[in-house]
Amino acid sequence: MDGWGTTNHNEYSGQDESVIMLLAGPPSRVNTWFTSLQMDSRFRVNTFSTDPQDLENKMGYNPEAILLDSQIFSGPEPLINFLTKTSSAVYIVLPREAGDDIRRKIKEIPSVRGVYINDLNLAQESNRMFAEVVALRNQAPAFSRAGKGYRTERIAGGLRVITVWNRTGGSGKSTIATALALEAAQRGIKTLLVGLSVPDMSLPTFLNLKTTPNLFGWLANPSFEGGIKPNVQSIGDLDVLVGLQDGIKEKELAKAPEDPASINQLVINATFGGYSIVILDTPASGAYINAISASNTMVMVSTPMLDQAVVSAEAYRMAFKRMRDHHRIGAGNIFVVLNRFRSGLLSSNEWHEAADAYTQTMGIGHFPPVAEVIPEVPEVALSANAGRSVLTAGDNFAAPIHRLGDVLYGGGGDSSNKEEKVFRLGPIRIRKGAIGA
Repeated sequence: MDGWGTTNHNEYSGQDESVIMLLAGPPSRVNTWFTSLQMDSRFRVNTFSTDPQDLENKMGYNPEAILLDSQIFSGPEPLINFLTKTSSAVYIVLPREAGDDIRRKIKEIPSVRGVYINDLNLAQESNRMFAEVVALRNQAPAFSRAGKGYRTERIAGGLRVITVWNRTGGSGKSTIATALALEAAQRGIKTLLVGLSVPDMSLPTFLNLKTTPNLFGWLANPSFEGGIKPNVQSIGDLDVLVGLQDGIKEKELAKAPEDPASINQLVINATFGGYSIVILDTPASGAYINAISASNTMVMVSTPMLDQAVVSAEAYRMAFKRMRDHHRIGAGNIFVVLNRFRSGLLSSNEWHEAADAYTQTMGIGHFPPVAEVIPEVPEVALSANAGRSVLTAGDNFAAPIHRLGDVLYGGGGDSSNKEEKVFRLGPIRIRKGAIGA
């Protein structure tokens, strides 16, 4: 069956909380859908695809629902073959020339939950889509039967775009961003760490990288193949896009989300390249607004001192009052980390009470709870300055990062029962657990 003018079934698999989405279609269509879904916390975009073979491969992420523009398929036959073996709920846009017979055949496929001609209005359809997927989730077993290219295990949490930030310097933001990126990569999750400070000296120092290539390559050629791929530097399984070295170029990071060379579009292109975790090492000033607007998760790093509780409350106000309509970070996706705790400083409860009291005086509800307390570990600075992984600085530092990784990336991060392999990080060797492909 050739062309669109002419003229089989799996069970649905569930997932907790937000509906995990895969977007598939021409880049312009996927970008439009992604932008529309950014502000809706009921949906979490897992990954993107722009051609059928890539879509087949990315079914390993086990999305609960797929938004699919059928024009990426050469005709109805390969499309129908795909639809009859997926267990995800599919909402599909067909071209106008698709005949009535083709429309009928596609509507009869159990995985297909909605058929639209030429376009669909997500603002109108999102309520129905969410209700249908949740209902299906509650009816179905935890995992579906899988065929070739349809893995039964799920990648945890969907796409995570994490901005590591606070409105003050010296709290260890870059250290925590680096540690979280190494933790994700060690779990076998394809991860991109991006430096947004100008000049970015932290990531090259902490990871023993060169200062070039860097983010300027992306600004000059904002695409995955031309801007991200040739400019990342790899540390084992972690890819790093080092930040700019020239302060004159800093204004380039403040471009509007729809600009092809914006941070938002950088994230979108990174997901086209297959990254499931994007971590933005975000400065106290400058590009932080653009980073927050591109993220769906925030890790707020502070130190357990009274003035830092006030600064953190102000940062929370900035993000969740003044910028309320410009990002998609829900209150449940803010993770507060108290770093460099030592005797004589505020306890986590005292610090949180101070931040919460100040937040309530501003009329924006309660301050998020403290997710982790990381003690002062001198070996962290020594490891970072020597270009060694900060995760090797000792369990007092690594254990809280691992627990936070369980929350951000999904539990079960213990790699003791998984196949191990070794990669080099500077002068040391790190043994990691491989989790899937």
